[in-house]
Amino acid sequence: MANAGASAGIPLAVRASLRRLGAGRWAMDGLDWAEAADALAGGVRRRLVLLMPCCLGAGIGVYFALPIEPSLAVGAGALMLSALLVFLLRRRERAVSFAVLLLGIALGFLAAELRTRMVATPLLDRERRGTVTGTVETVDLLPHGVRVVLGGLTMEGLALEATPDAVRLRLIGSDAVPAAGDRIRVRATLAPVAGPAYPGGFDFRRQLFFQGIGGTGFAMGKVERLDATADAAPSSLARLQDRIAARVRAQVSGDAGAIAVAFLTGERAGISDDANQAMRDSGLSHLLSISGIHISLVAILLLGGFRLGLALIEPVALRWPIKKWAAGFALLGIVAYTILVGASVPTVRSSVMTGVVLLAVVADRVAISMRLVALAATAILLAAPEALPGPSFQMSFGAVIALIAAYEALRPHLARWHAGAGPVRRACMYLGGIVLTTLVATVATTPFAIYHFQRFAPLAVAANLMAIPLTSLLIMPAVLVAYPAMLLGLDGWVLPLLGWGNQAMLWVAYTVSSWPLAAFTVPAMPAWGLLAGAIGGLWLCLAAGRMRLLGLLAIPIVLAASLFAPAPQILVDTTGRLAAVQGTDGTLTFSTRRSERFIREIWLRAQAVTEDATAWPQQGEGAGGRLACDPRGCLYRLGAVTVAFTRSGEAFDDDCSGADLVITPLVAPRWCRPRFGVWDRFDLRRSGSIAVDLSGPEPIVATVAEAVGDRPWAPAAFRPAPPPN
Repeated sequence: MANAGASAGIPLAVRASLRRLGAGRWAMDGLDWAEAADALAGGVRRRLVLLMPCCLGAGIGVYFALPIEPSLAVGAGALMLSALLVFLLRRRERAVSFAVLLLGIALGFLAAELRTRMVATPLLDRERRGTVTGTVETVDLLPHGVRVVLGGLTMEGLALEATPDAVRLRLIGSDAVPAAGDRIRVRATLAPVAGPAYPGGFDFRRQLFFQGIGGTGFAMGKVERLDATADAAPSSLARLQDRIAARVRAQVSGDAGAIAVAFLTGERAGISDDANQAMRDSGLSHLLSISGIHISLVAILLLGGFRLGLALIEPVALRWPIKKWAAGFALLGIVAYTILVGASVPTVRSSVMTGVVLLAVVADRVAISMRLVALAATAILLAAPEALPGPSFQMSFGAVIALIAAYEALRPHLARWHAGAGPVRRACMYLGGIVLTTLVATVATTPFAIYHFQRFAPLAVAANLMAIPLTSLLIMPAVLVAYPAMLLGLDGWVLPLLGWGNQAMLWVAYTVSSWPLAAFTVPAMPAWGLLAGAIGGLWLCLAAGRMRLLGLLAIPIVLAASLFAPAPQILVDTTGRLAAVQGTDGTLTFSTRRSERFIREIWLRAQAVTEDATAWPQQGEGAGGRLACDPRGCLYRLGAVTVAFTRSGEAFDDDCSGADLVITPLVAPRWCRPRFGVWDRFDLRRSGSIAVDLSGPEPIVATVAEAVGDRPWAPAAFRPAPPPN
């Protein structure tokens, strides 16, 4: 009776779900909370391999979300305590699984801490000009100019301990392009890496910090070549990539050649903005990033071709396991291809998964797909924790997990339809597979695309139906044949064929992107919306039975986060010279349209609005009457709040007494104390870009410094600003 009384408080739906999680058949009348805990622990234990990368990601996410850099003792202590907890609970099956999950979270946190300390490099704190000497590590041929990464730096006027490990430099007007490994000297202007364009925006500074780059700039004179160094392995690889790229550009021009370089070396910098935009708007941008489809095709082509070649030799085919030999050859091929194209996150993930499948062929075992994803994610998160916040990791793993879950659910039906199918049905199933794959991948990656790019491409299915067969049957076979053809001097026959395939893919991209509603922008989604979407998607794919349907609850949360996220009415960059205000029609009106185009585009995309055709007037009204300007500055009024944008020191008398908030690129006088404060040159320099929300009774000012926090990738001069004076 006691058990029956205990189970009476458990809803029937929950009891049914818990029963599905349990290890055996229960008498539900005897269910109590202890049995429910056993069932939950059993479900966790059976999925421990799949949950471990989720725990690692949770620990890494906590690390990057902290406002200050934690001591290494925090991560080490958490790991030791969780390991001790696992040891103490090792005989308690109900609790030890949850202790292991805590251990995974602590391990992810510590891995992120250690990685940050491993790559830490000095960061430039201000703009510097002088002669820079360094070794070329990479060379990117852009549509306009050349960009190099210089390592082994020395710069006049800069102490050695304050010199970054590497800087990224744009060469303008140089007569000859340096090669990787060259030692060069050039007079240049270097500056700190730009931070996010708005609070909560993409942190480009953090991305380059983990690449060991502490500054960016441009050359002001001719590049002088010094002695070349060829003893470093990375330079040798970079030299090989440069030679391949040069061979391709000599025979295939334009964006088709740049895409061929991307497929052969992984370098995408040469693709024009128009081509990149068309690929994004048509939903084909995933084809430019070497990932699952490329690695899989390389493995299939190598395995099939090598096995076919051995099968033609009758004594070998009859006496030796040529299938295993072909799988081993394909494994070596995908490893070599991964190295040649730069080993990005999607490439490594795909290589690990495909490699395990090939090893399973060699060992006569069947690989479990979802476990492959967990293995790849665990390896990447431990080796490069900084990949987690990036769109590449999130979108590639999100798509793969969703596809595996979908095809596992449909496997019985697909096997039944495939049995005895003729050529027509097989062709229809192939096209249907492309449609299904595109739909599932699009749905799975939509929250990440909205969060990182504020773009959604609903017509991706049509574009992929045309582009994926083209990639499978023409482009990737040509890529694979191009490597030996270059060695034999026969690339003149292969590279034009690759160029034609790329031209056809670009035609598909431009055609689909020109259709109505091919792509549209949506407002930037807050981080909590992305987190809800990720948790809901993982639950939907990893849970068992009807319990997985609880993951659908994330859909309205993601929609609400995207559609109803508050948008600031004022945006100001870190110099104070560029500002934007929201008009009555929702457009953004900028203080200037002659500079800072890149930041303007980011702001427009983040709010999914258009730009007002005119800049702030020197005299008169703008922004639908909200903005009133004269030669000394502008006043922006919304509700009961007046914000002054002070251009001249003569205007401080009126603005400081008549406005509620003052924003200026000048140095404000100490006596200037409006009701809601002042943001002047020094405040903006410390805070980074700011966003002002005037929808409430008082202005809410969000800063980049607060969003980034006091972290190693923030320069010493870039710290959370004190309250404005």
